Amino acid sequence: MALVDRAKGKLTQSDGFFQTIRLLYSKLFSENWASVPGYNRVTSASLRLLGAVARLGRAVERWVDTTAEGTIVALVLAVFVVLCMIFWVVTTAPLDVTIDVGEASVWMQHFAFGYKHPPMTGWIFMLWFAVFPREPWSADLLTVTSDAIALAVSWRLLRDYLDKNRALLGLIALILIPLYTVKAEALNANTVMMPFWAATLLFYLRARRSLGIADACLAGAFASLTMLGKYWAVFLFVGMAAAALTGPGVRRFWRSPVPYVMAVSALIVIAPHVAWMLSHRDSAEFAEGVVHRVPFGEALWLSTYYVLGAIAYVVMPLIFFVALRPSRAAWRDTFWPTDELRRQALVLFIVPLVLPALINLVIPYRLTPDWTWPNWALLPLVLYGSPALVINAGVVARGGLIGLALVLAIVVASPAIALVRLTQTRDLERRHTLQIAETAQKMAEGPIKYIWDSGSNGISNGLPFYLPQSRPSATADKSGTLLLVCLSDDTACQSHAATLVGEGARTTTVAFTRSFLGIHSPPGVFSITVASPAGRPAE
Repeated sequence: MALVDRAKGKLTQSDGFFQTIRLLYSKLFSENWASVPGYNRVTSASLRLLGAVARLGRAVERWVDTTAEGTIVALVLAVFVVLCMIFWVVTTAPLDVTIDVGEASVWMQHFAFGYKHPPMTGWIFMLWFAVFPREPWSADLLTVTSDAIALAVSWRLLRDYLDKNRALLGLIALILIPLYTVKAEALNANTVMMPFWAATLLFYLRARRSLGIADACLAGAFASLTMLGKYWAVFLFVGMAAAALTGPGVRRFWRSPVPYVMAVSALIVIAPHVAWMLSHRDSAEFAEGVVHRVPFGEALWLSTYYVLGAIAYVVMPLIFFVALRPSRAAWRDTFWPTDELRRQALVLFIVPLVLPALINLVIPYRLTPDWTWPNWALLPLVLYGSPALVINAGVVARGGLIGLALVLAIVVASPAIALVRLTQTRDLERRHTLQIAETAQKMAEGPIKYIWDSGSNGISNGLPFYLPQSRPSATADKSGTLLLVCLSDDTACQSHAATLVGEGARTTTVAFTRSFLGIHSPPGVFSITVASPAGRPAE
């Protein structure tokens, strides 16, 4: 039993993070187990591993305590970018770009103040691909870079009100929200809001605290830039209005020029898009399609699903909070802070998060917890801001190691995820988009201008990324070369193809496969039809 006594002694000397494990060992280290074959070897190996983890934790704690905060944040974000890029490059290796990327590829062909969605995604794609090559890895890098910028701005926001250790723990907690990592597959109308939303909160709270004109101007501008990403930002505007009407500093705030400067700057930034909306129906038609007329019970279930899904996304930050063993005072100060600015932050966090579920009960729409992508920047301030919580360098170190372990586990699992995506039927069109585009381009006499939307199962949506001069068309427009892609068993689409062939179009049926790590996908059979411009018969 000497080994048992030594194990107990070493575990007792470890820090508080390992006390639970020590208690577990105290149950396992008993005469009843000592007679099990291999017990001593397993115990010795476990002890060595636990000791190594404890030493690593203490080393990271010393590093956090002595290293400049900017260096820590830069390193954390650099590791975040590298690991996320590895994850996305591997998991999407057997697939082509998403529908969102294909759609933005059409928007970036011409500058406008609006598309089907507000224009921010198209603008960013336009700037990004003016520098980077039109490749899937570049689209992945754009998304990961946007997420890293959102995290950096969120950390700066947290640092305005929290000390170094609390802000660092908050940054780690945000990284462990899946919407920043495994769910952020493409820059789209949801993810594009994240850095702008965080910047709006940063400058609004600064303006509320200091009544600075520059902060007010930036808060209004970034609020409208968020709206130019997606109309979901209307809930951010409502949250700002609610925060502006609460707290003991309300009278001081409204007697200053800050709220009016904020409003004017927001109007200046959003005005061109509003003018575009008045002359176009695209955004209004899309918004109308989002609204659903359903019974109240179904709407209630959808709102409940939204709330429960949102809570599920932030389970790791919540676990961190519980692991801090908050006292009753800490619980009270978290749910209703004594500090005025933390109460402002709570209003800015809760109102935009809960309001969509309440509105859905009155006007049911296609609500999903995935739409909460930008809502979480203030979560660490809400959870970890109470002075009654003890958060030191050791807590940050242990949280960081847990976060790193989880992210590394996801990266290690990425080949298995890729194989699942290779063989499932859901991503059929994404497995073969590039192959379809290459085949169609060889069949065409020149650049393909139109991709008919009547193609099967949304296949046309991803093609513009690989056919740079093309765009979707709702009709069989043959003022330029027209492409129609059908699944072999899609009779309605095949009927459209037969009509085009009867008018002289070329067609071919091809079975494509995709492989990853030596494993092949089930074949996808497509008919590809290319119609020449009107008045020019196919040769």
